[in-house]
Amino acid sequence: MTLEEIYARIWDFLAAAVREEKNPFKLMQAATVGLDGGPNVRTVLLRSVSEQENLLTFHTDLRSPKIAELSREPRIALVGVDPVHNVQIRMSGETRIVRTGQARLNAWRSSPDHDLVVYRTRLAPGTPIGHADDAHHQTQPVPDPDEGLKHFCVVEVRPTRLDWLEHLTVDRQQRARFVRQGDIWLRDWIAP
Repeated sequence: MTLEEIYARIWDFLAAAVREEKNPFKLMQAATVGLDGGPNVRTVLLRSVSEQENLLTFHTDLRSPKIAELSREPRIALVGVDPVHNVQIRMSGETRIVRTGQARLNAWRSSPDHDLVVYRTRLAPGTPIGHADDAHHQTQPVPDPDEGLKHFCVVEVRPTRLDWLEHLTVDRQQRARFVRQGDIWLRDWIAP
């Protein structure tokens, strides 16, 4: 494959992850700088991808530690792995937290109800509890379809760097790097 083909494939793989429930790139590991200055990694679910806008999104709870971390330091790194195709996609970029507005409301209303249950809990993510079931007893009843919206936000990620690593055979790999400068991506091969 050429660098241009790999670049297109990265965005194709990420866009497919939004559409396909079982796609391995749907779940990405997101790394932020913790409030204590150390690394913090967790899993996020890709919700939208647009190569034209250079934009990816995921949803999260405004009360979660990652929002405090991204508010202080908006840089993020994401990585996903497809073990079937032996491909790893890494990216880093800048985030913007969408706390209000129509885009946030549209994201909320287009999400399946089972995804919104976590926003209806009275407990913030990471709150200590006495027993595992205690978190479920704190879920609020749902008389209002927008119950929990006050805790919901969209995190936009604008990648500034993409990295593709593919294991072609046991002893052969290829790795490509894409670095955004202005509106263009500089492309080069790098050692695996």
